[in-house]
Amino acid sequence: MASLDLEGFDSFLKDLSLLDFDRIAPDMIKAGAPILEENIRRRSSDHEDSGDMAKSIKPTKIKKYGASGYRLTVRPTGQDEKGVRNMEKMCYLEYGTVHQGATPVLSPAVEESEEPVAEAMWDVFHEKTKELQI
Repeated sequence: MASLDLEGFDSFLKDLSLLDFDRIAPDMIKAGAPILEENIRRRSSDHEDSGDMAKSIKPTKIKKYGASGYRLTVRPTGQDEKGVRNMEKMCYLEYGTVHQGATPVLSPAVEESEEPVAEAMWDVFHEKTKELQI
């Protein structure tokens, strides 16, 4: 039978229990949101007529969702002068219509944002936890 001895694991678990995730998580999310917002806005501007949709892209407020954690959404808001919702325009771009092929904006923006957002979030995590030396 195999056995595994981990030294320092109890100390690590104790340090983790000291973390105030309700304080740290929103700051981590705030650090990543501008990166995603900029990438979505930049990719949207390639398809603009008036620029209203790209200008309307912004993050929602950070919300806590029970035990699943915190989140925010970066999306187009509002509508244009004709009453067409900007999110509707984004969906037309992303998935296409009967008359227009799909030209994805969100998918590539999310993909290219993944690494820099994670790095920004890790930077905040490390800054907030450096005194614990995790």
